[in-house]
Parts: sequence; structure tokens; C-alpha cells
Amino acid sequence: MTNIEILEKRAEELYNQKYRLEDRLNKLYDRKKQQKKIVLDKYLTSDIPEGYDIFILTGERVELRKKGSTNSIVTAYFYDCWEEDGRMIEKIELSLYSFRAEVSGNWISEYFEAISKFAITVEDVNDDLIAELNRIESRYYKFEQSFRPYFKDINKSISDQNKDIKILEKKKLMEELFDEDGISLTPEKDDNWLPRFEVKWDWEISNVAGLRAVKKSASGKSVDLEIKTRFRDWNSNDWKIETLKAERVRFDKVELFLNRNKKYIV
Repeated sequence: MTNIEILEKRAEELYNQKYRLEDRLNKLYDRKKQQKKIVLDKYLTSDIPEGYDIFILTGERVELRKKGSTNSIVTAYFYDCWEEDGRMIEKIELSLYSFRAEVSGNWISEYFEAISKFAITVEDVNDDLIAELNRIESRYYKFEQSFRPYFKDINKSISDQNKDIKILEKKKLMEELFDEDGISLTPEKDDNWLPRFEVKWDWEISNVAGLRAVKKSASGKSVDLEIKTRFRDWNSNDWKIETLKAERVRFDKVELFLNRNKKYIV
């Protein structure tokens, strides 16, 4: 294995460790949501008016709906803010949607009775409900925070590993560019297209078939290039190669071009 392959394998292992940590954290978050849902169900579904249902959509929203309907009659919103122990709920607000209907039978009074029952339930349990939801949030927030040092360490390791890979890749790319044959590009099967290279802001070369560096600046930030470009000779109908020279081309442009067009590199 090359040094780059060894580092890439190590980076892959680090990413897998991170994914496993993220999976554990997501499961913890799902458990928190489920426990909050159980609490909301316990406090808000004990006295549901006949013909109506309570829908616990998230930890931030609960709706009262008529059976079989997807529209909310009244919605309880749970407003929170960041505190030392996590996102603590400060208050519950009820939102009623506009209503206008023809008076016919007694269904309108039943409709408002359902709203009234739901509102009374929320008022009665308001303090206890908020306190219990916040206890769950506080407990799980401590669990979630315990993961932070591990994420910090593994993210630093991944970052360091990627930096080392980039340094080696840049060194390898520079060696290949300065090789006698340089770097060659060929079209994909059944395709004659080759990429374009922006040499300077005002100079772009199409059908690039190869790059070769002949000189590097003292800082290493730019190189002099020989650029092979392919064109069709319409007299013979053959493809021919022309070599152009470009001085002081920014190396990051060369690097970007080659990274974007890896599939064409021989």
C-alpha cells in the first residue's frame, strides 16, 4: 500500500467511528422524543371529547382535530429557549383557527365545547407538564453533552488525517506533472469530449489532452506548463495534438482542474 492509501484507510476508520457515534446520538435523541411524547399523551389525552382526537406531532406541537379530519381545530405550541440544561420550555400557547359556519343543529356548540375542554385540560396541567418535559430535556441533554469530547477528538483526528492526505496528494501530483510525459487525459469510451482548462482569468483552453510542468516558482504556488490540446484536422479527418506554453499558472487551478477531471486521466 502507498502512504496515501494507508492514510485513506485510517481516515475511513475514523469516519466509521464518527458515524457510529452519530448513530448512538440519534438513538438517544429518538428516545428523548419518545419519552416526551409519552408525557404529552399522559397529560393531554385523558379527557378527549367524543368525536375528536389529539395528535402529538412533535415535542413542540399538539393538535386537537375532529375524527377523520387532517385539519387542526386548536393547536398547543410549546415555546422553548436555550438554558444551561438544554432547550427548556418556557410557555404553552393555544392557537385557534378562524371559524365561520351556518347554524344548523348542535354541532357548533359541540365544536366549541371540545375546544373548551382541551383548553381547560392544558390550563390545569400547564405547570406540571412543562416541569416534566423539562426534566426529560435536562436529563438527556447531559447524556448528549457527554458525547462532545469524543466528537471533538475524532473531528480533529479526521481533519489532521485529511491534511496529511492532501499534502501527499499534492506532492504526488507535482511529481507526475514534472515527469517526462506529464499527465495525459483521454476521452471516455464512445465520446470525443475532453475538458476545458481555465489557464488565466482571460484564457481558457478546450480539449485538453495533457499537462506537463516545466518550472515551478520559488513559493511553489505557480508553475510553467506545456498544455497539449487535441483538435480535428478536417483535411485528413484525424485527431492531432498541439502543444501550448503557459507561464506562471496558479497551481491551485491545475490541482482543481485535475481533481475535477480524474475520470479522463490515463
